[in-house]
Amino acid sequence: MNRRRLFPIGRGLKQLSSFFTRFSSHWTGWSRCKETKQAAQGYLSGVILPGKRKNMSGVARRIRLDLNVVQQFITDSPWDPQKVMTTNIQTMAKATARPEGVIIVDDTGQEKKGVKSPGVNRQYSGTLGKTGNCQVFVGCWYSVPGESWNADVRYWPAGLQLYIPEDWFENRQRCAEAGIPKNVQFQTKSKIGLDLISCVREEHVPYCAIVADADYGTDGGFRDTLRQWKEPFVVAVIPSDFAVVPEDTPIIPAGTQYACGTLRKHPGFPRDIKPHTADVIAREILDGNWQTVEWSEGTKGTLSARFYRMRVRVTKTGRPTDETGWILFEKTNDGELKVYMCWGFDDASLEEVVRIAHSRWVIEQGWKQMKGELGFDEFEGRKWQGWCHHAVMVAIAFSYLMLLRINEAHPGEKLPTLPQVRRELLRIYTRRVFERHLQISSEEADRILDDIPFIVPE
Repeated sequence: MNRRRLFPIGRGLKQLSSFFTRFSSHWTGWSRCKETKQAAQGYLSGVILPGKRKNMSGVARRIRLDLNVVQQFITDSPWDPQKVMTTNIQTMAKATARPEGVIIVDDTGQEKKGVKSPGVNRQYSGTLGKTGNCQVFVGCWYSVPGESWNADVRYWPAGLQLYIPEDWFENRQRCAEAGIPKNVQFQTKSKIGLDLISCVREEHVPYCAIVADADYGTDGGFRDTLRQWKEPFVVAVIPSDFAVVPEDTPIIPAGTQYACGTLRKHPGFPRDIKPHTADVIAREILDGNWQTVEWSEGTKGTLSARFYRMRVRVTKTGRPTDETGWILFEKTNDGELKVYMCWGFDDASLEEVVRIAHSRWVIEQGWKQMKGELGFDEFEGRKWQGWCHHAVMVAIAFSYLMLLRINEAHPGEKLPTLPQVRRELLRIYTRRVFERHLQISSEEADRILDDIPFIVPE
């Protein structure tokens, strides 16, 4: 069987050891630090290597390390997960960051039984598509678009945080039992997203825009903070909830006298001007004014849709705000209406704004791969710190695979998928096991793997 090899025997595992050394300083400085570093490197390998469960006991079995050592490393060890994530940002930014990159904010959910795991609540999760007993995690990802193909995008997690619903903080005993620190206060998902973006900004990573879905984009406070930071953004909004007027609409200032003689308390518009929601405006756009734009090549061909944009002023409860910019309307080939608010792109072409608007899809793929490939959603501990430690270890494992994906690509060819890279690592690992236990050459071990493909399935 003539398989394409991504990297030579052993090279991938050697690169994992080299990658790990960039983080090793975070697990030193206290007693038994040698054991801690061993557990850290083992846990990183354990979530990458094959196995049905990526919980602590499953990882311990896989790397042949005492379960108590693994539990101590994840649940009780004093290392700071945020500092580890900062190192991950620095490492990945140096290798992948480009001025055309974007920061993407979104959340994902995990169905969870019981009531003791931190943040678990009966709440809506877009991942589940319903309200259920679950945990919700907010993530910040960095992405650089592919040069030729949509699938060649480079992306990695730059921040992860567990969302704790507000009613948890009404019961401090419950918070204490889940190990939630006293200094952790209730934050909306949008505020968590802003904090994660702030951590990336502090590292001076180059990018051109912030991108988010409508759960964040419709939040005026989220957009206001980004404008205060002078961060360009292209964020989705809910068409039926987002009301605007044309940007050049006259504004009557507060203090102006009404016809009845009373003074106006708030700025407003002339009597004949009424703000309209985006879905209403979209229905009034003439068919000839929509423009077809192609933004990339996908697996099924050219990706395109019809677009229209206009300069607007955002309104709130029928009154003007100081927020102006482009509103971008999209009609998909299936007839679905999508709407985006764009700020900081006064001189950008329609094609550029469309490309940025359509860069958000990778975060959904990233969440799916972190769960399916690396066991992000399989943590079974009930402590805040344990989840934070597990999440950041999965994040740097993902980043390692992404670096392999980029560095081992053949010139002129599409990048391998991240699952393909992980399967190649599994093949290397399995080949080594065969060589060691069967006392055979690497070529013979390779032939066995080719003859029994279900051991490392495609």
